[in-house]
Amino acid sequence: MSTTDRQIMTTAPADLFAGAAYYFARYQADYPAAMFDFLTQNYLSGREPAILLDLGCGTGQISVPLARFADEVIAVDPDQGMIDEARQYAARSGARNVSFVTGKSEELGLDIGPFSLVTIAGAFHWMDRERVLKYLEKVAAHDCAIAVISRQRSNCSPDDWWLEQLAYTEAFWGGFFPAGREGIRPALKESNDVILARSAFSDIQDKSFPYEHHWDLDSLVGYILSTSKACPGVLGDRRPVFEDGLRSRLSAMSPTGTFIERGVASLLLAARP
Repeated sequence: MSTTDRQIMTTAPADLFAGAAYYFARYQADYPAAMFDFLTQNYLSGREPAILLDLGCGTGQISVPLARFADEVIAVDPDQGMIDEARQYAARSGARNVSFVTGKSEELGLDIGPFSLVTIAGAFHWMDRERVLKYLEKVAAHDCAIAVISRQRSNCSPDDWWLEQLAYTEAFWGGFFPAGREGIRPALKESNDVILARSAFSDIQDKSFPYEHHWDLDSLVGYILSTSKACPGVLGDRRPVFEDGLRSRLSAMSPTGTFIERGVASLLLAARP
């Protein structure tokens, strides 16, 4: 499909992560242990009951590690493949207190909660953010925190491969990033902190937790295939061409096939004043 046939998406399409779940579960970098410790100590420990809501849960990277510190966890994602992988992860981890919901965060009912902590990792920008926050006003405990989690990468070596693979992917698509098979990823008009500041959860703190992750060529390609920009269902029959070009570009940057990602896991913590 050419650029002129695509439309800028105002909402996340159903096929946003088509075919990504297998790669997401196996190749996404873990979040730093210190981040989980912080969330546990400040928002789950000592709460009775401690109930976690994980929106855009993906394959359970946040909900499953935190489950052993909570009485109950509800994990939500619109992609059935992600939910299937998350269920398997929870089963392997013995996390029997996690309920998985396939659906949109904007369409949840009011018969859940009240939540001690709400986590949204790498997904808030794909949601109707104001609608989600209005919903959370109704199901969050009075002292609940909303933790919007993102990664801020810096000093990725060699040769800042992170920016190089982004440039390669954007050029492959013709100067844009896709949103599903037929859409174009929109630019956010307002940042997450601006949206949060207008909500009932306007008391905002920012916490950062450093991390470092090491990749080989195969695992790095697997990670890139887990993203909405290059997941197999969106690439379709263009996947071999994309992957061959990506491997060639990355191999030229690191003949040893070693790549290091450095950065911080950033938490925007929003609470009622």
